[in-house]
Amino acid sequence: MELTQSIRSKMIKLQEVNFDPFAGPKLIKVISPTQSQLEIWLSCIMGGDDANRSYNESISLKLKGDLNTQAIKSAINTLQDRHEILRSTFSPDGKSICIYKPFPVSHTYRDLSEENPENQQKELDKLHKIDAESVFDLVRGPLLRTYLIKTTEQEHILKISAHHLVCDGWSFGIILENLSAIYNSLVGNKKITLETPIPYSHYAQEIQEHTSSNEYREIEAFWLNQYNDVPILNLPTDRVRPQVRTFKSHRADFSVSKNIIESLKNLGLQKKASLITTLISAFESYLYLLTKQNDIVLGLPASGQSATGNYELVGHCVNLLPLRSKITGSERFLDYLEKRKSEILDAYDHQQFTFSSLLQKLNIARDSSRVPLVPVIFNVDMGMDAKVSFSGLEHELFSDPRAYENFEIFLNITGTEQKLNFEWSYNSLLFTSDTIERMMGEFQSLLECLIAEPSIKIKDIHISL
Repeated sequence: MELTQSIRSKMIKLQEVNFDPFAGPKLIKVISPTQSQLEIWLSCIMGGDDANRSYNESISLKLKGDLNTQAIKSAINTLQDRHEILRSTFSPDGKSICIYKPFPVSHTYRDLSEENPENQQKELDKLHKIDAESVFDLVRGPLLRTYLIKTTEQEHILKISAHHLVCDGWSFGIILENLSAIYNSLVGNKKITLETPIPYSHYAQEIQEHTSSNEYREIEAFWLNQYNDVPILNLPTDRVRPQVRTFKSHRADFSVSKNIIESLKNLGLQKKASLITTLISAFESYLYLLTKQNDIVLGLPASGQSATGNYELVGHCVNLLPLRSKITGSERFLDYLEKRKSEILDAYDHQQFTFSSLLQKLNIARDSSRVPLVPVIFNVDMGMDAKVSFSGLEHELFSDPRAYENFEIFLNITGTEQKLNFEWSYNSLLFTSDTIERMMGEFQSLLECLIAEPSIKIKDIHISL
């Protein structure tokens, strides 16, 4: 039986509220994501929250001196306003990037200066853990968050975290450069003189148009020719692989001294190879000795900003290059380095082809327990703060460890050519910390062996500790 109007009016109590349903950030642009972004979005959806967490990117700056906290907060607001991708979210189906202006900044301030050193460190560890395990909401955002922690009157820690969908290693370098320049202008009461940034939407359109070009078809052919057959890299794990791969991880680090770096650079110069190419070749040699396999595939993230000339661009512009190498073991390391120098340069020259596009073209049996093709990643984030200077402050940069990792082993090299840090992130269900510590020691021994005898045959390199 229908209710009469009088009964309805008694049941429904209307209350006036001060609420504007149209308030909030204004949607100013909708763009299509790049194929690389779609790869990550799909991984987050299929793998759930843990897969999403594996794309959390975070750095910390220790700032010593008389920090103007209001200026740093304003600089963060200006930074987010400058780069449209930092004001974006994704549609529920992943097919669109929604860009807003203005957009609420996720900025947290904590004062721990009154805590004793032990409690202060506990609180810092707790905050790092919470941030690493927090899931970015890809639909609602924000996909950038910052923390400012006061530890003493003359020391603060600025933590910047972002989802990999909107930020990469190159972007963090631009973010730090912009942030310091904006801060310096604010505290010096000077006009901000930074150039107008390149919108990410322009880059996305440029990448989309490139897929229809003859050059793109040549790049596609380059990669397909390398994978007429597909090798599988089998790392010796401590535990049996679960049927569905997991993402929980830990990280262990070691540093390499300036003397070793100089010796490695001199080693590379014998074949006119860069320090990075020398390190990649050394790590591939280590994987050969570790796995006893002579057909190795190593994942190498490559910067799209460099490839396209968009050097000031902030956003996700990375393509993952699956570097395939065949090692006989009987060849001298210097000969292997010379061969890899040209092969790695060729890969860089053909980097504008996404990893998922390659996988779609290859005949690879899907295995839910494994990362396809590239279980091991070698990444370089050197010199990220080379152009960073905060007025009246000293700074020190740290790469924050993730709590979840998308690959079985992710070796990230940070620092400068004066001091390199080797950050080993690893799947903690597959490997124990003792095994990773042993691997780190073995790789360092391999580097020292190559420095001492660069003409040694790869199979004769002694890595046992």
